[in-house]
Amino acid sequence: MSTTGQHGSRFRTVPFRRRLVVFLSAITLGVLGATAAGAAIESVQQSSWGLANEGPSRVVDRFDSLGWAVEEAGGFVYAGGKFLEVTNGQQTESQAFLAAFGRDSGTWVSSIRPDVGGPVLALEPGPDGSLFVGGEMDEWDGETIGALAKIDPATGDLWPGFSTRVFGGTSVIRDLSLGPDGWMYAAGTFTTASFNGNPGAVSNVIRFNPTTGAIDWTWVPQTNGGALWGVSRSYTLDVVYISGWDNVKNGEQVVGLSSTNANQVVWDDFVLNFGCCDHMYDIQATPFGTVLAVGEQHGAYLYDESNNWNQIRGHVTSYDSRFQDSDVRRGGDYQDIEMSRDGRTLYASCHCWGSHSTGDGFTPQYAFDIAGSGGTPTGQVSATIAYDSITGFRDMSFDPYMAGDSGGWGVLEASDGCIWIAGGINAVGQPGSQTPGRDLARLCDENFNPPNELLPPASCVAQFNGNQISVSWPSADGAADYVISRSVNGGNPSWRGVDAASPFPDSNRNADLTYFVQSRAANRTKSDFRECTNEDGNPPPDDVTAPVNCTATINGGSIEVTWPSANGAAEYVIYRSVDGGNQFWRGRTSATSFTDSSRSGTLLYFVASKSASGDFSERTQCTTDGGGDGGVQPVASCNVDVVGNAATVSWNAAPGANASTEYVVFRSVDGGNQFWRGKVSGLSFDDTLRNGDITYYVEVREGNVRSDRRTCQPVV
Repeated sequence: MSTTGQHGSRFRTVPFRRRLVVFLSAITLGVLGATAAGAAIESVQQSSWGLANEGPSRVVDRFDSLGWAVEEAGGFVYAGGKFLEVTNGQQTESQAFLAAFGRDSGTWVSSIRPDVGGPVLALEPGPDGSLFVGGEMDEWDGETIGALAKIDPATGDLWPGFSTRVFGGTSVIRDLSLGPDGWMYAAGTFTTASFNGNPGAVSNVIRFNPTTGAIDWTWVPQTNGGALWGVSRSYTLDVVYISGWDNVKNGEQVVGLSSTNANQVVWDDFVLNFGCCDHMYDIQATPFGTVLAVGEQHGAYLYDESNNWNQIRGHVTSYDSRFQDSDVRRGGDYQDIEMSRDGRTLYASCHCWGSHSTGDGFTPQYAFDIAGSGGTPTGQVSATIAYDSITGFRDMSFDPYMAGDSGGWGVLEASDGCIWIAGGINAVGQPGSQTPGRDLARLCDENFNPPNELLPPASCVAQFNGNQISVSWPSADGAADYVISRSVNGGNPSWRGVDAASPFPDSNRNADLTYFVQSRAANRTKSDFRECTNEDGNPPPDDVTAPVNCTATINGGSIEVTWPSANGAAEYVIYRSVDGGNQFWRGRTSATSFTDSSRSGTLLYFVASKSASGDFSERTQCTTDGGGDGGVQPVASCNVDVVGNAATVSWNAAPGANASTEYVVFRSVDGGNQFWRGKVSGLSFDDTLRNGDITYYVEVREGNVRSDRRTCQPVV
């Protein structure tokens, strides 16, 4: 029942007749009532750069939109989608699936050029300054990553040490959402997730610690096979909302799950405005106890969490014969929801170019002609609509005129007040004065004054008293409360708690601890970190250097790590990663050697120097010696067979193999490092190829003892 424009079909657009404008002036004040206070965004394209050339996709090929997600991070605005190029009309550059643009200029940033393997469909800033990326990527700068990446937005490079992977099935992430509970939620179509190389079965949705990457294995919902397109954690209830296609759970397309009991459905009373369809594209909870669901049939549905999910207000878009002489320009399904920085406005994007109607306490019935829908008309629509998060009223101060095909997807309210819209947008501005949309529109209010930036506390101090620690700080303007984090042995900061005022008590542990405090506003936005000093304050940093080299020697079930002494070092801290995962603290010593127990997996060791006053050097990566052991023989040979994009690596049993023998497969690309691909007890391993000259290797393992690696033939 979706009208023209759904599923990627293109169509031309024509303007409304003048009498629609007269109608709007008569109804706006009387019908809309109190609307969200918003800036007067102008229908003027503020970016000459955009997206070009549609690329391949496994799951969104039915839509012709090039732009799917847009987010601000690291001072840039990132656009993701299934494009292959960026262009300003005169200059076209190859930059597939993810591109960075200047937040204040709208111009493409040519210095950030990650090599992304597939469409990017979701973007979400992390609490540590990172940017999370979801989609169909599979690879990033030549490294296999699956459907999830954590990147440094300043460079586009993968975030060091992040080992969480999402893959299996269709291997797609469609939505990422940082919840008010501190978890990062990921939803899509995938069957497996792993952390530090330890995989587990999942069903299209997970949550994980955005700083460490650790997956919450106590919360793994079992969905009923439908693809998930939206996920959002409630701000006021212990509920996680999911939405999607077909049967998401209990035969529904929108449900609320308990945030503590993954398979307890607490809300499944969603009702579509037309008995035809089963595609819901997104859902968003707000800090004000409301939740908006959007999708078919041209509908947006706002519910009240505090009143048993009664419907507050509903909306529908389509052609309206009362105000349009032609049905060529008309409404379509809603496709995505983004919340403003203060949480008060919900931007709902859609492939809608026609008319809009609102219902008070109900959703107007969908019809090709919504003149008889039962709703109150509110005027024209153009790809994105703004609603008040509390009342659900449409905000008519945001009414840009645009034209296009598959309409809006991702929306961003940037920190300078401009609105970015990624989607199928061909032109911006009223007919006769339009400028190119290029699937990425930037709309601004020239008189906008951005709100004061939320700053962290001016200082903070961590006082150590035996087994107790007290973290204190002065109040910061605009802060509703404060988030306290701490780093252990120089690792990434992890969440410790929230307090409305100083001080915050914590328990000590046998490690090197550093504390951080962030200001947090009422809408849950957070400031940058403020690093705390200890109770005596920090001196000027010592001149401490890292060891110039180090070696990890494998001796059966133990590993001996050695290094030369380093300038300024009172002691040394040793870290280890397994199968390319995060670097974890293993110990500290004042000597220049350290003995560790071995374990299965590919192990890398790192050593940092530490001064007497507690300053750390950079970490030195150790070379590995003695990987082969005379007690375990390698396979005689291994072969690679290729069919299409699939490779099968096979070998005969190693001499002396028994029931405990395992085989580990590695691969290198274009002569680069050998990366761990998998471990099996059988005599073959299946892998998916990527571009480049690929060499496979097989290693034999008996417990913690391993053979030399055998190079397989041929090179693919």
